[in-house]
Amino acid sequence: MKIHQEENGSLVIELTQSEGKTLARQIIQHAEDAQTAVLNFGYLINEARFGAVNVFRQPPHPWEPLERHSS
Repeated sequence: MKIHQEENGSLVIELTQSEGKTLARQIIQHAEDAQTAVLNFGYLINEARFGAVNVFRQPPHPWEPLERHSS
């Protein structure tokens, strides 16, 4: 995990997918003790992780009728 501060004051956190999974799991498991911002962060990590592993790509023109080729 890498954390650094930008010139504008914002923080940048770089996580591997494994680190993100572990961190999000820990946050969500302790939800009763966490503040809303921390929970939102945990859910955001999960959302980013799921987006990173989603490799589905819509094929071009999926709703157009198939062309029939004569043989």
